[in-house]
Amino acid sequence: MSESNEEPRDPISTAIVSTSPDDLLIPGVVVELDAHEADDIGAFEENALTEAEAWEANADLDTSEVDNGA
Repeated sequence: MSESNEEPRDPISTAIVSTSPDDLLIPGVVVELDAHEADDIGAFEENALTEAEAWEANADLDTSEVDNGA
């Protein structure tokens, strides 16, 4: 392996920046969208569990193997 005097590139300073939503599927391209454009493509769609759903999911846990330090 040969040595290189070249500094590692900073990915942020060398990023290709676009404002076109058409470029979203191009690897390595950073697309800047305004809030309206982002909302239109579903970027702000909330799909997290509610607190009630999270608690309900805990009911399925098998606690028979849990060591309570006793």
